[in-house]
Amino acid sequence: MSAHWTFKTKELEDQVENQRRIDQELKKKVLKLEFCLRETRIQTRKLQKMGERNDMAIQEVLNEQLAAKKQHEADLSSNQNLWDKSASSVPLVVFMSFYKDKGGFRGSSLDH
Repeated sequence: MSAHWTFKTKELEDQVENQRRIDQELKKKVLKLEFCLRETRIQTRKLQKMGERNDMAIQEVLNEQLAAKKQHEADLSSNQNLWDKSASSVPLVVFMSFYKDKGGFRGSSLDH
């Protein structure tokens, strides 16, 4: 009977040793996975920061383009207003010059 218990004891010790090895292998795998997870998080943060910088750069370029467009539109509007004013005053000046040359404006305050 003691041979039977010796055999059972040896069998259980082998199982314990086998479970210990499996446990060590699992711990190594867990450590590797934790390392990979940390590296992945670091890379994700780097990519997020790069994306944020790119977004800010794109926003800045878009703001500059919008400001340039608004300035261009304002310049066009200003030039159009100038043209409209000039176009309406040119006939008046021509008319006044022509009328004055023909002897008009006598007795008025425009006759100098």
